[in-house]
Amino acid sequence: MSEIGQKLRDARIDKGYTLDDLQQITKIQKRYLIAIEEGNFDALPGDFYVRAFVKQYAETVGLDSEKLLAEFNDAIPQPQPPEHIAPDKEADKPTSRTRTHNHNSGWSRFNRYLPTIIIVAVVVIIVGVIYAFAIGNRDRNKSVIQESSSVTVSSESSSNKAKHSQAASSSAKETSSKKEETKKPTLKLESSSSTAASFNYTNAPEKNTLVLHADDAKTAWVSVTAGGTQIWQGTLKSAEQTITMPTGTTSFIVKTGNAQNTKAKLNGKDFNLDPDNKGGFVKQITVNISTAASAEDSSSESSSQASE
Repeated sequence: MSEIGQKLRDARIDKGYTLDDLQQITKIQKRYLIAIEEGNFDALPGDFYVRAFVKQYAETVGLDSEKLLAEFNDAIPQPQPPEHIAPDKEADKPTSRTRTHNHNSGWSRFNRYLPTIIIVAVVVIIVGVIYAFAIGNRDRNKSVIQESSSVTVSSESSSNKAKHSQAASSSAKETSSKKEETKKPTLKLESSSSTAASFNYTNAPEKNTLVLHADDAKTAWVSVTAGGTQIWQGTLKSAEQTITMPTGTTSFIVKTGNAQNTKAKLNGKDFNLDPDNKGGFVKQITVNISTAASAEDSSSESSSQASE
């Protein structure tokens, strides 16, 4: 065993490395590591790799590689042009340097073709914009031609048609306005006394919401019945109590022990439980509901019967 090989071997043992460990760390084949420790440099693939392997071995085990090479310069063959080394399937694995090189090569190729890619993309966008404008202009020209033809054909009777159209439009607007007024929810008082009141709520929505609360710091006991079923009862205070009527409700009854202190809103609009100021504390208020849909059905039935 040579002196340099013994020095490297001792440093390896001090580090607690086996030859297998060193092979995994340095990626140098185990047989070359043994040859270095035994001073058998002829077993290495070439003189060029002797100094490189010794330097890597020394740095891995914690020795000053430059100092070691200088000390045993005469014992180590001088570097020659490198020879091809057959890859070791057991120990040779891709290093980060190889992966970095491949990555950089791929990136370089991409950068080389990047200007071409950008130019092609710009050309495609320009062609697409020109095509879109051409199609748009063609459609507009067709529309203008069609409109011109229509105007020419109808010019003979335009005056009479215009008058007729205006009359029809005015009639349609009046009819629409009347329908809108008819369809607007309306709450109408039918009867009132100091103990009871009755309202008709026409053109009501499918779902109706009643909001109750007591005025100021006073209280009022209230119960609400819809379709013969009590859906809420309790003592009102200043906080609002929201009650949603079941879908399809045709009437509901509000009973209050303090009518003068009971404030109500029906679908967001104020609902005066005593519009005629008949007074009375204990009071029963009945609201009969008819929706816009049911009103239309009734109207349709009446028209059908009349036509028959």
